Amino acid sequence: MLKVYKILLLITLRFSSVSFAQNDLPFVGFQVSDTTQPKTLIVIAHPNPESFNQAIKDHLTTALEAQNHQVRVRDLYDLGFDPVLSPAELKQYEDEEKAISVDVKAEQEAILWADHIIFVYPTWWWSMPAILKGYFDRVFVPGFAFSVSEKGIEGLLKGKKAWIIQTTGSDRSYIEANGLSQMIKTPMEIGLFNFCGIEVVDHQILAGVPFVSDEERKALLENLKQNVEKHF
Repeated sequence: MLKVYKILLLITLRFSSVSFAQNDLPFVGFQVSDTTQPKTLIVIAHPNPESFNQAIKDHLTTALEAQNHQVRVRDLYDLGFDPVLSPAELKQYEDEEKAISVDVKAEQEAILWADHIIFVYPTWWWSMPAILKGYFDRVFVPGFAFSVSEKGIEGLLKGKKAWIIQTTGSDRSYIEANGLSQMIKTPMEIGLFNFCGIEVVDHQILAGVPFVSDEERKALLENLKQNVEKHF
C-alpha cells in the first residue's frame, strides 16, 4: 500500500500547484493519426436506448461520418461494463505491470485508437452515472492514463481531444444560481482529462432536457452537429 500512498501524495501536490481557471489549462498540441480520416470514439452512459442521450449519439455519428471520420461507439450499459474496481485491480495503482482484465483492455484499446473522444451522459445527483465513474476508475489507471515517478506525474494520453456532453433536468437559471456548471466541470476537465494530458475542447451542459419541447430538442441536436466541424 506504500505505493498507493505515494501516488495519492503526488496527485495532491500536483493539484496544489494547478490553477483552476479554465483559461489557464496547459492544453497539449493536437495531431490526428490520419488527417484524411480522423478516428472518433463516442462513449455513452445512459441505460435507456430511447433516451435523448442516445439521440445525441446517433446524430453525432451521422455528422462525424459525413465528415469522413471513422467512428466507434462504446455504450457502457449495452456492454454491461462492470464499474466496480476490485481489490485485485486496485493493485494496478501499486504496480503498473499488473495484468489488465479483458474488459478494461478493450476500453483502453478503443481510447488508444481514437484521436477524439466524445463522452455523452446524463447528470445524476450533480454528477455522472456510477457506471461512467467506474469506467474512469478501472480504465484510467497508472501505466495507461498517467505515470508516476520521482519526477512527478505525467499524463500519457497527450495528443487526444475530448468533448463532454451531459444532459440535466435542471433549468439554466437553477444551474447558474447554484454554481452547478463549474462544480461539475472542474473535476472532469482538470481533475481527470487535463491530469492525463487530454485536451478538453468543449464541455456542454444541456439544461432542462426532459422539460423542453421537441422543437427545442431538435435544435439542440442540430447545434451539436454543427459543433462537430468546429471542434474536430
